[in-house]
Amino acid sequence: MDPASARQREVLDRFARQVAERGMCAPAIFLFESIQPLAFVAGQALAFIHPLVSVMLDAPDYDVFREAIEDRENLRWLTDRLEELDAERLSSEDGA
Repeated sequence: MDPASARQREVLDRFARQVAERGMCAPAIFLFESIQPLAFVAGQALAFIHPLVSVMLDAPDYDVFREAIEDRENLRWLTDRLEELDAERLSSEDGA
């Protein structure tokens, strides 16, 4: 994996962990699954929702996040990661 892709995955993983901590995996998975066919357009639309995402990511990471979202493979990876983190959260709640 090239350094740019590794950086994108790092930022996506941090974002996924923030979403999971807030218990918002299901809506996020729904969102990212639904925008997958329009990944490039969705990446461009992120310019409009910058204030929402900037709560979880700082400015340089936001640009990396936006570029990462334009790639369908990254969207698939992100939804898989969100499902994994949600399953971990649910299993830890069941065990508590």
